[in-house]
Formats: sequence, C-alpha cells, structure tokens
Amino acid sequence: MSRIVAITQQQTYALTIHDADTLNKVELDTHEHIIDWKRLAPLANGAIYGPIGGRYSLLISGKSYDVFARPITRPEEKNGQTYEIFINGQRFEVTTEDERARTLTGLIKGSAHSGEATIYAPMPGLVIGMPLEVGTEVKAGQSVIVLEAMKMENDLSSPIRGKIKEILVNKGQTVDLGAALVIIDGRSEE
Repeated sequence: MSRIVAITQQQTYALTIHDADTLNKVELDTHEHIIDWKRLAPLANGAIYGPIGGRYSLLISGKSYDVFARPITRPEEKNGQTYEIFINGQRFEVTTEDERARTLTGLIKGSAHSGEATIYAPMPGLVIGMPLEVGTEVKAGQSVIVLEAMKMENDLSSPIRGKIKEILVNKGQTVDLGAALVIIDGRSEE
C-alpha cells in the first residue's frame, strides 16, 4: 500500500493505492475505486525516463480511458514530481508527493513564526537521538532530533538558523503525532 498526495488544478487529493492481484483498489480522498490499467506503450525516449510514462489503458467503474503520461522536470521540485497527463485528450498537470515526506516538510515549515520554530513529531515514534543541547547554534537544515517510527530513523531538521531554546522530550521517550519536540529561537541571530 502506498500513500500519495496529488495536486492538480489547485486542488489537493489524498490517494491510497492498494495492490491486489490484477486489479488495484484506489482510494481518492474517501472514495474507493477499483481500477484496472495496462501500459500500452512506453515513452519514445524511455532511456531518459525509465519505466515511468507512456500510453495506458485505464478502466474505472466500467469506463475505459485512454491515458498518456510523462514526467515534467522542474528544477524547484525537491519532494515531489510533476506529470503531464492527457486523459481522453484533456490535459492535466499533476504534482505528486509521498504523504510521509509532505507531512515531515509541512510540520517543520508550518511551525516557524515570529522568529521561533517548533519542531513537531510528524508521526508517533521513539526519540532515539538528540545530538545537540539547549543553547547550541544551529543552521537551517541541521538535524536536531532523531525519531524512530516504523523501524525507520527520521532526522528532523531545524527549518531556521538560530539557537536551541528548549528541548521538550528525552531520549528514549515515546511521542505522539504532533507532539512538540524542540523549539529553535531564530531571534538570537539578529
């Protein structure tokens, strides 16, 4: 199962894909669909794009759609990929992001305000690393806490340059989704 956030025409959709034999169960927001799709032809320049893109036949709820898809390279994209998709001749640009990466980025970026940034747990987990202490100067992007979730280590970085003002958790502590972990004071640089 994979979870993706898809953005098209300024609308954001949560997409969950369940793999099952030849048919796929897909949830778009809260609506479940059974789809059957087949790649009919790869892109002519498949050496550049690899297995992504080409012409597809898509069946949703008994309706058949002719789909052409190709990745569009955008230099500013770091966490996602934009695709140009034609469905029965109608063009769409769809940007996809892994839901977990989007959550990590959003929680960290969204917490910065008034010169302070609070880093929140993007998922429930166990605090396994705290490489820095209160008062330590940090750069934007520098790891300040390590959280283990689903057997994966997640380095949570400071979104701003500043000084660690407060560490709200202890190593070995289990935290819930959204728990405040570290506060960075960006005003110390002014």
